[in-house]
Amino acid sequence: MVAPSHFLSTPASPRKAAHTRTIHLQAYERQDGLWDLEALIEDVKPEPFTTQTTHFPCGVPIHLMALRLTVNDAMDVLAAEGSMQRMPFPGICPEAQARVERLVGANLLKGFRQEVAKRIPSYDRCSHLSELAALMPTLAVQTMLQGKMVAEGDTLPTSRPLKIGGCHAWREDGPMVLKYYPQWYRQPEAS
Repeated sequence: MVAPSHFLSTPASPRKAAHTRTIHLQAYERQDGLWDLEALIEDVKPEPFTTQTTHFPCGVPIHLMALRLTVNDAMDVLAAEGSMQRMPFPGICPEAQARVERLVGANLLKGFRQEVAKRIPSYDRCSHLSELAALMPTLAVQTMLQGKMVAEGDTLPTSRPLKIGGCHAWREDGPMVLKYYPQWYRQPEAS
């Protein structure tokens, strides 16, 4: 398995593993024209772990939860479903899984993370499902922009692409915007 350590500098001190969180994101184009965006979170300890109510043997997930949002091309949430297979408080945690349905009607591009907090206050939500929800706008953009990239010689789009200004490579004063989207290019500010 590839780990962050494979790509980072050698640690300054010897260490041992204390916790592993794995997040898996998957998107599906549906035959009915909609999109299913799915996320899974798994937390595992390398040693036995005990909460106030539950003992987890070494390697058994403490959290194993999933979220699915169904969206349209405008990125409106049409359906939302949460699932909790493993959790630290089995008698309480599952009550929060149905609350993700409150995300129906939100839009992934219009303040979605703030909308999650507004529609499901912290005292009423599962923080892990909310963390997964916060990843959905990026997953949607990565998925739904597929095939919509402008190649050399293609007709330029009439509306500003979402990616412009979203990262260093697509900064408004950068070479990628100048080359592929010159109508939205702006000169660098003088330093």
